[in-house]
Amino acid sequence: MAFKLLKFGIKAGMVGGVVYYTVDEGVWKDSEHTTQLYSKIYKTVAPYVKEVPVEVPELPKMDEISFMAKNYWNKGVVASFIFLSDLPNKTTEWSKQGYDYIVKQLEQSPQKTAETVK
Repeated sequence: MAFKLLKFGIKAGMVGGVVYYTVDEGVWKDSEHTTQLYSKIYKTVAPYVKEVPVEVPELPKMDEISFMAKNYWNKGVVASFIFLSDLPNKTTEWSKQGYDYIVKQLEQSPQKTAETVK
């Protein structure tokens, strides 16, 4: 238990430190300040990192994003209604399974009293 608390404390401290540092450096300010911060970091890191080929994938177009959002929304709505339409049958089925399980457990119970035998 103490180990988990220590582990959680270390993680929380690291996250807190990162958040504090980014706020202190101004990452969350306006875009102009963030651009200046990026330039500062780039100038600091550039001598240590030689040309590293980094390929940035192209961002999806607005119509693709719109299509995907509509598609996922529709799938979510359909799945929700399928769940709701199956809910009465599933509830009945799960109730029967629960009842059968309890009856089976009571039948296997070695401590039958005189009241349950009657």
